[in-house]
Amino acid sequence: MAAYLRFVQELARKSFESGLVPLEAARGADLGRFAGWHDAERLAGNLHRAYSEIKGEPLSTTLDPRPMIADMIRLQRG
Repeated sequence: MAAYLRFVQELARKSFESGLVPLEAARGADLGRFAGWHDAERLAGNLHRAYSEIKGEPLSTTLDPRPMIADMIRLQRG
């Protein structure tokens, strides 16, 4: 789990710096050893949270879950 979280943080950092939105980053991600994990669409939601952390938003910030959920659905459906 810790390795996956590091993967998400690194992917988020690189993608954020490249100007990608979380869905674009998730679609282009090579999941490598995590490719067989269930619920891979959660990567989009995890990237939304990681982007929030990169922006310095406090953990107590209430994120609107609708964009995260919409991106997870889009990612799941290809």
